[in-house]
Amino acid sequence: MSSAKPKEWPRIYAPFNSTARLISCRSLFSAARSPFPSEHRNGDANPSFSVFDDGRRAKDFATGEHFDVFDFVCKACGCKTAEAIRFVEKRLGITRPERKPAATQTAGPKLPPLRAGTPDELRELADRRGFAIEALRLAESRGFLRFCTLWGNAAWCLKDARGQLHEFRRVDGRKWPAYGRLPERKAHCTGTGKAWPLGVLESEPFPKIAMVEGAPDCLAAIHFILLEKKLETVAPVAILGASNHRLAPEALAHFKGKLVCLYPHADEAGRKAAREWARQLKEAEAARVTAFDFSGLVLVDGSEGKDFADVCRMNADCFERERKFWEVMP
Repeated sequence: MSSAKPKEWPRIYAPFNSTARLISCRSLFSAARSPFPSEHRNGDANPSFSVFDDGRRAKDFATGEHFDVFDFVCKACGCKTAEAIRFVEKRLGITRPERKPAATQTAGPKLPPLRAGTPDELRELADRRGFAIEALRLAESRGFLRFCTLWGNAAWCLKDARGQLHEFRRVDGRKWPAYGRLPERKAHCTGTGKAWPLGVLESEPFPKIAMVEGAPDCLAAIHFILLEKKLETVAPVAILGASNHRLAPEALAHFKGKLVCLYPHADEAGRKAAREWARQLKEAEAARVTAFDFSGLVLVDGSEGKDFADVCRMNADCFERERKFWEVMP
């Protein structure tokens, strides 16, 4: 046997088992008593446990088991590998860097700061669209209308209390320029769930719903609700686009028992969407579903109109001739 000073079993093993007797090895593969004598015949009277690789590895020749430091800790302490790693780190004074808390998921899409409109913004939107400023202030007070600066342009935004979907349009009436994969467009939507009717949660206290297509039509509905003094009976609800034929299933329950009037655009896409919406609303047990017809609408410049927002700029002769426009709210 070598006369060299015997190697010590690493201190990390010392506290594992109070009944274990760990004996130093005098040379590579020197035998020692097993720290688990109960697993051996005669209590491991003939030493069969060896430590090598500078105390980093061991083998139990009686059972055939191989150990590294973490295997040994797991067996001695009856723990899993992750706990063994933490035990070793603590014994060696190793500290882990603090983990940054996971970023919390935002409730809605990333948005520019939204605010109430300035007097100039309200006036420009009212003049351009034919809305009453009082109607725009009402839309703001109910949480539907907000203003912001988006890509360097003054914009107005349609939203509801749910805050999952927003539509932005420029106050000056111009289109958003093409950007990346997005083509030139009059409206920019952000968020998810275009099948969700904006304002349906807010409609709960009202017996009647004016269901319109698009953000300008929603403001027009509020304009006429105010004009016809039906603030206590009619709620505006907006679907952002006729392409959204299927209404969100979780929203349909809010139409049960309601009198619903649809205001589709006077084109084939609008009429097709209205038929599909009416079918779903009837299945959802709406009390009654009707639709308003915008055909025959003529604007002040003599052009043909096709949607609710156009009614705000209707030719006076058309108003006199078409009695259906005398009262547009249900």
